[in-house]
Amino acid sequence: MRTLLCGLLFLCAVPTSAQSFGTGNIVVVRIGTGALPMTAGVAQPVYLDEYTPCGELVRTIAMPVTASGSNRRLTLPPATADYTEGFISRSEDGQYLALGGYDAATGTTSITSTTSTAVNRVAGIIDAAANVNTSTAFSNRFSTVSIRSAITDGSNVWAAGGNGGVVYATVGSTGTSNTLITTTTGRCLGIYDGQLYATSTATSLRMARVGTGLPTTTGQTMTNLPGYPATGGGPLQFFMARQNGSDTVNVLYIADNNQLKKYSLVAGTWTANGTIGTTGDKYRGLTGTLSGSDVILYALRRNDTGGEIIKYTDNTGYNASFASLKPTIIVQADSNRVFRDVTMAPQAAAPLAVLKTNTSDAGFRVLSNNNGPTVLAELTTGTPLQGIVNVYDLKGRLVYSRKVSVDKGIYRYPLQMPANARGLYFVSFTSHRGVYITRKFIY
Repeated sequence: MRTLLCGLLFLCAVPTSAQSFGTGNIVVVRIGTGALPMTAGVAQPVYLDEYTPCGELVRTIAMPVTASGSNRRLTLPPATADYTEGFISRSEDGQYLALGGYDAATGTTSITSTTSTAVNRVAGIIDAAANVNTSTAFSNRFSTVSIRSAITDGSNVWAAGGNGGVVYATVGSTGTSNTLITTTTGRCLGIYDGQLYATSTATSLRMARVGTGLPTTTGQTMTNLPGYPATGGGPLQFFMARQNGSDTVNVLYIADNNQLKKYSLVAGTWTANGTIGTTGDKYRGLTGTLSGSDVILYALRRNDTGGEIIKYTDNTGYNASFASLKPTIIVQADSNRVFRDVTMAPQAAAPLAVLKTNTSDAGFRVLSNNNGPTVLAELTTGTPLQGIVNVYDLKGRLVYSRKVSVDKGIYRYPLQMPANARGLYFVSFTSHRGVYITRKFIY
């Protein structure tokens, strides 16, 4: 494998332990072992390759090729008509990855054309400790068409596929226990500011909101982003960021028509900020992360002939063209292997600091100093407790969420708040026993 180092090696992230992903690392979906011929439409093993930001391979995580307990197989073909399978996503809280695949043996031919009753479609979920969960399966969705993508919040899954609409399910559900929230076809999915988004090539849709928030019921409407072209192109993976001190996402990067494009939200309209590449570059996968005021982009190029990961640093800022950025190739696929998509590595939530291990009290509060950046949640319980903490802004938008599972005691942990978004917020704690507590705080 040819790897081009970006700068001096000591500036790169170091390899991680066998359990956790490295901070700032990327994860590449790879199809094929390198030994088997890459025949179009034939199910192949799937791997998640973890790389440092400089393209150094850290480790490989294999998706199951045999069933084990509740876990299904997850295989993918190396090529389909439009290369729109195997897209991977990261949850908004950064703790989980998700992708779709097929519960089929390697070597199964014409895998995309199989019925979902014969070959269930599967959502694979990977946490920050590299635990793989492929127990979520669909027997009545995406039949005779591809499952393209999936995204999760750790408890729920949304999936999209060819002419199969956007589907909602709970993690671990199987069979027909899922909900078709919209019949409109989706391609790649993302969640930003608590809102589900999808790319699409349906009539008058290319980059769209799916319902309101994180929908779980039928009858949702997909709405094209204002200003984004409603016709033409072929949008796939995308990344959204907050720039210029915004408390909501206002910059969009997207792989569309085999190119990379940038848009900024200006006075309620998404405005074009330049294009990178030509249609022959075949940009299809895309992810990103913030580094101060810069946006670091990792893009997948030419994934029909193996593929290569390209790195860009966008220092142009909000509502400025990024067309002159120079690419750095950090890794390329070996022969008989195909890179399908790329995402940032998942990261574990900040650990809970134990203040006291024995208490009979119960309570929940937020500790915030409006002169400082740190906001702490404090949970007090006299018995073992599980639950979820959600933080909302004044408009009711979810800005942070995390699950907690604690023994009795007093625990503190930081809440990840939006950058440069001071104001009044509301936080709720809901326990598995039905206890519901709300608080408000100034950040």
